[in-house]
Amino acid sequence: MKTIKAFFSLIRVKHYLKNVLVFLPLVFSVNLTNPEKLIPTLIGFLAFCLGASVIYIVNDIRDIEKDRKHSTKCKRPLPSGAISVKAAIGIAIVFGIAVAGLMTFLCLFYGASLWSVVWIAAYIALNFGYSFGLKNVPIVDLIILASGFVIRVLFGGAVAGIEVSEWLLLVMASGALYLGMGKRKGELLKEGDGTRAVNRRYNVGFLERNMYLCLSLTLVFYALWCITSGTIEHFANGQAIIWSVLWVLVIVLRYNYLIEGESDGDPVSVLTHDPMLMVLALGYALYMLFVVYIPIGG
Repeated sequence: MKTIKAFFSLIRVKHYLKNVLVFLPLVFSVNLTNPEKLIPTLIGFLAFCLGASVIYIVNDIRDIEKDRKHSTKCKRPLPSGAISVKAAIGIAIVFGIAVAGLMTFLCLFYGASLWSVVWIAAYIALNFGYSFGLKNVPIVDLIILASGFVIRVLFGGAVAGIEVSEWLLLVMASGALYLGMGKRKGELLKEGDGTRAVNRRYNVGFLERNMYLCLSLTLVFYALWCITSGTIEHFANGQAIIWSVLWVLVIVLRYNYLIEGESDGDPVSVLTHDPMLMVLALGYALYMLFVVYIPIGG
């Protein structure tokens, strides 16, 4: 049981939650119930999860000595010795081969765009660059973190053959920058500048000013996406989507409250450790499904 738990911790299963973004083009194109697009998206989601795990493993191998000195990261499978480096390398190789196989399958049998291969390759390449030094370059580290969220959406669109709204991409980009700076701020407040080398070159004031700038842009872009004619006319209850802006605002308020506390600002940890935030997120998801798919009246 401990070995299985260590394995899931090594591949960061809980962070697969981020990869749900792959489904956004499917949902907002009203194709969630279309098996011709749902099945390749599910396969693409699996490929993206495995690719992300390869990155996490490589990063953990590189940081093993530093993590052994960290107050919480020392409990991870590699620095704690629960899984050997040799075994971790083997898992990464197997997962990498699986990603290549799944993407080949998608292109040959489901006609997925070659852009899907480009996007997942770009994601892996950017994050390898992040692991091998770019994470220590201020601003660049935040851009790479944010690009990962945008690439997930672009990948989902390419796999299913769906065009992604520019407004939605702007929402993802600015929102991801906000989350990335919130994470850096949380690390600084909780651990000081010893958590990451790049944090020695940031300060809380800079991060706060710019994270709330990005948050403001996110809310504006989201509201503009909601009121565009293409969005309203495309959904079953398009006129009701504008009220989702208030829902998003409440979610953001709760999230901001949490990262001002003991949290290190990691979005997945913040979400999964707060029942109220999870309920708000689930409520938003259900409301959006109603707006997009369930017509009311004649």
